[in-house]
Amino acid sequence: MKSTTRAFIAVEISSAVRMSAQQALRPLKRDFPDIKWTDDDNFHVTLKFLGSNVPTTELHRLIRAVEKACAKSEQFDLVFEGLGVFPDLSNPRTIWLGVSDGVNELKALAERIEEELEPLGFPREGREFSPHMTVGRTRRRDRIDDGSFAGLSKMIEERSDMFFGCSSVDSVVLYSSELERRGPRYSPLATIELSPLGSELEKKFAAFNATDYDDPNFQIEDGAMEERLPETIDSKIDVDALDAEVEEELRTICGSAFAKRPKKFSAAPTGGKPDVKKQKKRLDSVKKEDVNLDDFDLSEFKDFRDVKRNDA
Repeated sequence: MKSTTRAFIAVEISSAVRMSAQQALRPLKRDFPDIKWTDDDNFHVTLKFLGSNVPTTELHRLIRAVEKACAKSEQFDLVFEGLGVFPDLSNPRTIWLGVSDGVNELKALAERIEEELEPLGFPREGREFSPHMTVGRTRRRDRIDDGSFAGLSKMIEERSDMFFGCSSVDSVVLYSSELERRGPRYSPLATIELSPLGSELEKKFAAFNATDYDDPNFQIEDGAMEERLPETIDSKIDVDALDAEVEEELRTICGSAFAKRPKKFSAAPTGGKPDVKKQKKRLDSVKKEDVNLDDFDLSEFKDFRDVKRNDA
């Protein structure tokens, strides 16, 4: 085994996004064969390039650090949309697929990895992390100001809002990269899982102790009760079984955060209008003093305020 390796950390891409990208890039590859196009199997989103001479004896420490970063990050989705270039269309050097959704989550994951690796001697990136997937690079000898890339820029601009699909991010991969004549060859060294979706919320529930609120000397910041109450109610209480008045009071306290459930309404029977004749006949059959409103389904009359007495 080599004493050092060229390595980077990246997110793998779903097969659906790969296929969409292949289809969109086919005309560009045909018209511009001299561009160094990324092999379809090598599509990925780089989170951090570690260097060309990473000591193999340090890989276990590196993996442990990435595991810590991933433990703080929940699984999420990336949505790929739009084709673009760096630095601009007049001078296209790097061709990429854009990320339209999941950007914040990806940036947070990259930042956590930076935080864990910096103490191990991997310096932070000098520029802000910009989520994208590289699909091609122009060769230095072709970057001449003769308008040869005018057609390329036009084709890329036409695909600037193209949708490529969604890719789930449930892990990151530590890759080694060997540069060969026909292009780089990537080999996965380790796959590190992210935390399951919802795990951070479970931690909040675990940290919440309802008995703390029984202590008269317990102090809590303004708004903290309202913030935690919806989560506790939604996980511990059968909301559908609540009395209407109790539910309305909880909604008043919690606002829109309360379980995000619609208010309960009794719907009229299937078919539209209530059976007015039937209800009137039942009313006439009992004496006034014996009437018990619980005996009647008054919800049938909801939203029919203009019912005429002579309907009977």
